[in-house]
Amino acid sequence: MTPISAAHSQQKTDAPGNAAGGAPQPAVGRGRHVAAAVGLSLVLLTLLLLGACVGRNVPPPDPMARFRPAMKPAFQGDLDTLGPVPVYAIDVEVEPDNAELRGSARIHVPNASKEPWTDLVFRLYPMLEQYGGYMQIQGVAVDGQPTTFIYISDNNAIQIDLTEPLAPGDAVDLEIAWSLLIPTWPDVATVYQLFGNSQDMTSLPLFYPSLAVFEDGPAPGTGAWWLETGSVRGDAAFNVASLFVVTATLAAEQVPVTSGTLITSSAASPTQTRYVWVTGPSREFVLHMSPRFQSATQEAYGTRVTSYWMPGEEAAGRAALKDAIGALRIFSDRYGAYPFQDMRVAPAPISFRGMEYPQVSLLGIQLYSTYRNNLEILTAHEVAHQWWYQLVHNDPVNSPWLDEAIAEFSMKLYMDSLRGEDAADFLLYQRWQIPVEGIQADELDVAINQPVLNFASGRQYETIVYGKGALFYDAMRDRLGDRRFNRFWQDFLAAHRYGIVTEQDWLAAIKALDDPELVRLYERWVAGPRLSPTPAPSPTPEEGD
Repeated sequence: MTPISAAHSQQKTDAPGNAAGGAPQPAVGRGRHVAAAVGLSLVLLTLLLLGACVGRNVPPPDPMARFRPAMKPAFQGDLDTLGPVPVYAIDVEVEPDNAELRGSARIHVPNASKEPWTDLVFRLYPMLEQYGGYMQIQGVAVDGQPTTFIYISDNNAIQIDLTEPLAPGDAVDLEIAWSLLIPTWPDVATVYQLFGNSQDMTSLPLFYPSLAVFEDGPAPGTGAWWLETGSVRGDAAFNVASLFVVTATLAAEQVPVTSGTLITSSAASPTQTRYVWVTGPSREFVLHMSPRFQSATQEAYGTRVTSYWMPGEEAAGRAALKDAIGALRIFSDRYGAYPFQDMRVAPAPISFRGMEYPQVSLLGIQLYSTYRNNLEILTAHEVAHQWWYQLVHNDPVNSPWLDEAIAEFSMKLYMDSLRGEDAADFLLYQRWQIPVEGIQADELDVAINQPVLNFASGRQYETIVYGKGALFYDAMRDRLGDRRFNRFWQDFLAAHRYGIVTEQDWLAAIKALDDPELVRLYERWVAGPRLSPTPAPSPTPEEGD
């Protein structure tokens, strides 16, 4: 990792002293000595001036130089205006049988909150029940001094003591070492596991201790670390945008799929390869791999898009590449440009579902075979999360609808752009309208804007948050018109890029449109318990910017 601060050494140059006294010298001799002295002084003065000029012209070290390769040229300036964010320098080695990982990290931790911190909290996400891993912290040091820590929150986090409170705007450097036991699951296509080994694939999201989100409270002293655990029903990871340098030593036959951009790969031994990746502002770093992955790459809008597949599934893998490129182009045009150099899609042991990670969309292995008809729309959904989850983030446990509903509705925008209005309307009716009507018939219709654990079942959660949420955005688009709808999301992205939003942030953006009918739509669809089976949107206004 590039040091946070560099020590500069200075050299002293002693000027020659003047000698006085001695026998008088002839005038000519004295002239020669005077001339020589003047000449020497001029030479020294010239050298000093040149040295000063050179010193002034040498730019200071670029603290973001290491991360710039992960960003497209037009977005490298984002790193300079990013503000204080955590910086992770991670070094891990995965055992050849993929059963254990050993790691160490140096983490620059700034306090970007409004309150002093008396401790630090790091999440151990692999310890969550739905992940099934086992993580053991072997040691922690703060600013070079070993320190104490305790496991908290059912062992899925650690609390690290600080000898002095960390004031807002200040930072510490933390070193941490850990080991991680990687679970192995059955080798059957119906398995849904986000973490571990299955079917010759190894999925390792958040394989490192991750700084918890500190949420400022309504009054000084009321802030707290976010320690939600979620459930298998929804996402559980909540992270501030961070910068990563990750070095991983893997078995030579493994083909890794990761966040960020690959900088180097080299032989660590006859049987191992060492990789180094860097990222731009990312919510997390995922390491996913298989010795059987094959791949193809194509560039779109200045981004390298790579699709991976297992042997025998090349047609589906190349279709996923085409679909991801289409989604990248459509969402870049509608929401705003994608800022990263790389985007990847790959199969994973998650049945017929999908899961988003920074720059990576993992698609269930069954989507490449049994459920091939759903591959395209789920690819579009996961790619949409690169805007709504990665660039603009939200609490996935307490406000899952903020990213899931717009990612789901993005499928219709994708279909409308590539397949036409009829195909998009069929998607709406089949995927969202019919399930929502079924929920209503069973008297299970509830508000969209609820925590994951408030929903009684997976069916209710998915139908309400995804289906009803998508129908709300369809009504909102009908109300605004296509161009104003796009402009709303472009402005929202520009205002909150790399940040974390709440429902209040979103609602403030809605109210800024100065259209009371939009607020009524929100109250009926999102906050209200029910909607009519066949919604009748308000009349569409004249198209405008």
